[in-house]
Amino acid sequence: MSIHLTSSSSPIKAGGPPCESRTASEAQKDARGLNLVTEVSWEDFVQGYLSSGSCELFSQWEEDQMRLVEQIKEVPSGQEKTLYQSQGDAPLLSLLNSVSKRVSQSRGGSKTQTLVFHSYDAHPIENVYPGPDQKPDLIVSWSDSHVLEGSSVSNSTSNSSTPSKRPTWLDVVAVGEVKLRNTRHYQLANYVRHLLRHHPELNAVLGFAVQPKGYQLVYHDARVIHRSTRVEWSPGPIHALVDRLYDSPFRDGSMAVLVSETGSPSWATKIGEDVMISQYTHSSLGPGQRRFTNLAVDLKSGISMSLFIKDIWRDERRRFYEALLYEMAHRAQNLAGLMTISHHGYVQDEVGRPIRTTSLGSESGTRYKMRIATKDIGRPLDNIQTLREFLCVMYDACVVQRNLYRKCRILHRDISDGNIMLAPNTPGYSEISAAGYADVKFVNQILAHNVDAKPNPTCLLVDLGNGADLKIPSGQGALAERTGTPKFIARSVSSGRVLDFGTHRTDFARMPKLRGRSRELYESAYGTSYEEPYSTIDDGPWPTNEPLVDFKHQLFHDAESTFWVIAWTLVRSARKGYQPEKDWNSDFKTFISTMKNHYPSPDTQDNRLFPESEAVWRSYLHGDLADLAPMLCQMYAYIRPEWAFRPKLHAEHVHEAIMRLLLIEIVRIDDDNANIPLAVGIRSLPRMQADRRSTHQSWSTSGLSTGISHLQSRTRSSLEPPLYVPRENVASENVVLGRKRSGSHLDEQADHRRSPVFTPTELKSDTNFVEWAKPKVQEIRWGDFGTLLKPEQGKAGANKGEE
Repeated sequence: MSIHLTSSSSPIKAGGPPCESRTASEAQKDARGLNLVTEVSWEDFVQGYLSSGSCELFSQWEEDQMRLVEQIKEVPSGQEKTLYQSQGDAPLLSLLNSVSKRVSQSRGGSKTQTLVFHSYDAHPIENVYPGPDQKPDLIVSWSDSHVLEGSSVSNSTSNSSTPSKRPTWLDVVAVGEVKLRNTRHYQLANYVRHLLRHHPELNAVLGFAVQPKGYQLVYHDARVIHRSTRVEWSPGPIHALVDRLYDSPFRDGSMAVLVSETGSPSWATKIGEDVMISQYTHSSLGPGQRRFTNLAVDLKSGISMSLFIKDIWRDERRRFYEALLYEMAHRAQNLAGLMTISHHGYVQDEVGRPIRTTSLGSESGTRYKMRIATKDIGRPLDNIQTLREFLCVMYDACVVQRNLYRKCRILHRDISDGNIMLAPNTPGYSEISAAGYADVKFVNQILAHNVDAKPNPTCLLVDLGNGADLKIPSGQGALAERTGTPKFIARSVSSGRVLDFGTHRTDFARMPKLRGRSRELYESAYGTSYEEPYSTIDDGPWPTNEPLVDFKHQLFHDAESTFWVIAWTLVRSARKGYQPEKDWNSDFKTFISTMKNHYPSPDTQDNRLFPESEAVWRSYLHGDLADLAPMLCQMYAYIRPEWAFRPKLHAEHVHEAIMRLLLIEIVRIDDDNANIPLAVGIRSLPRMQADRRSTHQSWSTSGLSTGISHLQSRTRSSLEPPLYVPRENVASENVVLGRKRSGSHLDEQADHRRSPVFTPTELKSDTNFVEWAKPKVQEIRWGDFGTLLKPEQGKAGANKGEE
């Protein structure tokens, strides 16, 4: 989205806890507070999402149906469960199954499967993602046709009130809620969000809500949740809804679900002429943030050829295309250390148009489905083995950011512990990197003491989804947006305004000095004095009066985010063989609490204001890493000022400061033989007890918490929540499962599921999996689906100047 500002404040929305940590009631409050549900007339709903012809075909209730409608109307307040529970007459359940039977017969009744409405409010639907269980009053699923065949309206309830097995969201076609209060609208909204999350092959889903006075229909896609106005028991719209469900609507023809005998799903995705089968997947809740990522194997070559695939729903108002930023960065010469892409473009529908969200309603911002695929499969930071390796990865991450800026004036704008990864340990990646662009040198080139050393980055920088091209004048408004991950977002970006002039002065900030061997290595690599480009930083004057500075995202904000990644990772880490702590000092608790509870907001002061004291930073660290306190303290002292008030400084100076301090430590470790085996994120953390009525959180040290902290921004999460791993693969000796980690948010339980970007590339060939998938894929009628329409070839979502 491009926002043009006339003031120094960016109009951003407040952040908040991730959906995975919210209870059902909290999720309803969130939906209400965010106005996720909007109302449209039922006539427009039918016209836009269903079929007006179905309404006309079923314009009258049958006699038995009318009798049930009258029963529903007379249900007393407080007894709405009798409408659908099998202990009573369940007139609503009988009516809905009668509607399904009637629609099926009108369509010829030749299908072996029929849609059946079930009562399921007493049991949670099996949820494969983190978060509270969901218990909608009614679900719709496919069943054998004999379930309704020959059953009368009066006895259909006994045949279909409860499914024969506990359903998963994958089994659910639609959801329904019986309500007497308007607040239940948001409960249904939560259910359709979860339904769509578990069906990445669908572009939208349907639902319904029932009251004694009538019913309402619900539609949800990546842009909206639409609720129709109440239909006062006219038969047409509900029949039209069921008729539409029989069409299996809103499907992406380039995707298909493959379900094993155990019920574990995989998704087949056709890209061009190739079919990829997912082994590890993650899906996010919509609207807006809806995305689906998966690590997939090529059906032709098996496990030896893997792709990381990301499906997003791009807002047409966004200025920059992620894939085009990658192409620009790698144009003429690959940019070493940055992810490359192998496929990208708009996903097309059956007539070759880009798949889009609804055009119904007054909400702005149509979204288009886009797909990006890469062969660069990085490894997570928790795969790091030693302290030196971690420092080198952080050094090289700074190098990539600087080279991205230096070569093509692109900012990343979402530096996090999930977007800085370990480099793929494959020969292909090393070979491409060796010939890549590296004007700013990687750590291996610095340490080689050879000006001709080739780049060999230890990191892989991923996800330019929030990247910005500074060369496009019309894209400058986008720089005033808040983008990032809550724990790591720069402080001024978090608030959408420059930091306080008086509090964040640069008077005492000094560019770190290199001495001894670190200076010798630096100058040997570059063949020039290391002070030359940065000599004005220490000597330049601080403005006497506060300049009028509009906030915009700058390169030094990405450097600050890198610092927060370094600090957060080191504070939570220790030497391998670590013994869990049971007591924590107050400084440590304050640091963890502040970082974990930081949600960006334009109205709230950023609490990440820590003392510039080596002693305090030492108290944050485990004793194994106490020697790093001076480095962290000096880094913090340098990122703390508001550098926007000194715009004439070298754009890369904050990255330079961080890299110098990292290099000093790397050289010290080498000279003193002081490297240690590192367990990233291993430290036990105090359990946090959240007051769910507010943002306040109190401390309890009565036990330990486990799991990874997942904090959500408007853009993406830090270390995205775990994904679904097919059960057949869980036992594989080559799948690295998520070990218990300290620092869970709201004490979620540790889970074995992992994000696909955290999956190692050394996956053993799973012949059984590939052979199982091949015949299933051959049964799919793909047609012309699978071709991706590149932005240059279509107008969908394209803004002038983007290409």
